[in-house]
Amino acid sequence: MNDDFSKATIDELLQRALQYHNAFKVKEAIGFYKKILQISPENPHAIHYLGVAYHQLDQNNLALQFLEMAVSLKPDSSETFNHYGSALLKVQNFEAAEAAFRQALKLNPSNAEALFNLGNLIISGPELQNQVDAVAPERAVEATQLLRQAIALSPDRLIWRLELANALIELDEKLEAQRIIDDVIVKEPTLAKAYFIRAKTKLGDMDLTKCILLSPASHRAINNLGVVKLRQGDLNEVVPLYKKASLIAPNDPSVRWGLANGLLATGNLEKGWRETRWRHKKPELLIEREGLPKEWRGEEIKNGKLLVYHEQGIGDELRFASCFKDLTHKDLAPCIIETDPRLAPLFSRSFPEIEFISKLPRSKTAIPRVDYGPIVKTKNITAFTALGDLPLHFRPTTESFSKEISYLIPSPKFSDFWKEQLGRMAPGKKIGFCWNTALPNKRYDDYFFSINELNPIFSIENSVFINLQATDCEEDLKLAEEHYGVEIYRPKSIDMFNELDNVAALISQLDFVVGPFTSILSMAGAIGTRCFGLTLTKDWTALGTDDFLWNPSMTCLYKGTANSWKPLMEKVADIIDGSQ
Repeated sequence: MNDDFSKATIDELLQRALQYHNAFKVKEAIGFYKKILQISPENPHAIHYLGVAYHQLDQNNLALQFLEMAVSLKPDSSETFNHYGSALLKVQNFEAAEAAFRQALKLNPSNAEALFNLGNLIISGPELQNQVDAVAPERAVEATQLLRQAIALSPDRLIWRLELANALIELDEKLEAQRIIDDVIVKEPTLAKAYFIRAKTKLGDMDLTKCILLSPASHRAINNLGVVKLRQGDLNEVVPLYKKASLIAPNDPSVRWGLANGLLATGNLEKGWRETRWRHKKPELLIEREGLPKEWRGEEIKNGKLLVYHEQGIGDELRFASCFKDLTHKDLAPCIIETDPRLAPLFSRSFPEIEFISKLPRSKTAIPRVDYGPIVKTKNITAFTALGDLPLHFRPTTESFSKEISYLIPSPKFSDFWKEQLGRMAPGKKIGFCWNTALPNKRYDDYFFSINELNPIFSIENSVFINLQATDCEEDLKLAEEHYGVEIYRPKSIDMFNELDNVAALISQLDFVVGPFTSILSMAGAIGTRCFGLTLTKDWTALGTDDFLWNPSMTCLYKGTANSWKPLMEKVADIIDGSQ
């Protein structure tokens, strides 16, 4: 075949392929790309756009195959790396996708698509969805910068403006976000996503309802409306909304997790616990656990041990520890529980029949990995279950919860010390308190309150107040003392964040503990100290009851849609003040 003729044919075929591709006739375009590759098997343009076409058709393996070839054939092409990053993003390879987008921008800093894709990845990726570390706000700032640059290069892309608003919400810049969204809605009032994102700026259902009207199959909007209804205390609508969302997107872990929360919040424990298993597939909770044996389904274990692996935070560990005694009562093999090392002394003392091990190290990769192989072998572990799955086996109904006031035994040594220390103080009720979390997350700011809102508690006469806040709060404490004329004891001999065995002993010697739903309140409930947990509305932890079944010594009070925490504080103060 004549080389000039071949070249002309390839150029013509490529032009026709791109015409079909730009007209969204992707399958027709693929046919032409394949013809080009029959003539020129390593044609970089045909390989590149064939990968793009497969990506658009959600044929992810083929898309990656051709785009990997394309970046090797076109290493100087910003466009190719951008498309490669998009394909990697489709298969949730976030780390590699980010690297590809950054390479695209290195090759062409003015690539608007790459600027947008990188900014959107940062703001929507798993790191920000589980925003508990210090780097997340910095990443959000970078995302806004990238998105602003992209919009400056392509100002008519309304969807891009919405993603900028989304990034600003992550930075708590809600006023600017609302301004941007409102401007988009003026330009395009039927854009469902605009209402979806605006709903994030406030607790309300009007925008989500509007989004669903415009896009009835928007499972995310339906799911989020369920979240709003749950927070508003409108439990009648919660489960139907979650079920509707799960019918549309039955394999979406976030949707199924929402359904789990709704079922538990309304008292359907058996189905709710089963649905909670979808948390294992949520991107922000993904951990690759290697070397584990078969999963335990409640059967008797012969010639081996059961491993309960660690997950979630201190508060959840303390709550689910109420199931540990069930493990010792059931006709099971010996049990090994992986735990946060800060809780190991307390757990070991409380459940001597169980072996506790410190949680194994996780890799610092995009998806953390932990190798259980060595410990499975040395400890003769033949089955495993997750900590959060224990209620699935032991708490199928509200009647299956223990009525025991406490299930954790504080250190006698530390308890005696605090008994002596508190005994030296002025007579009266010893009231421990906190008001915020040690791991702030602005997504949940409205679940907490300021120290000033504890004023009714500080007004209780004949009382001694003990700070249980784990954060650096000396300035707040001094201001409270000056303003309310009280003296607040600081247990400076304890590291409140790390020395949890000592914290438990201190709490055991108090008469009352007051605060939001933090690990401190979970600790107080597990120890059996009379405590008051203040939160927004009944969520899954309430299990559809008026009592807090996890901890009989805890009274839960719900703020609901009220503007102030004051009525709850006054109620708690009245109860404490009237107690003997």
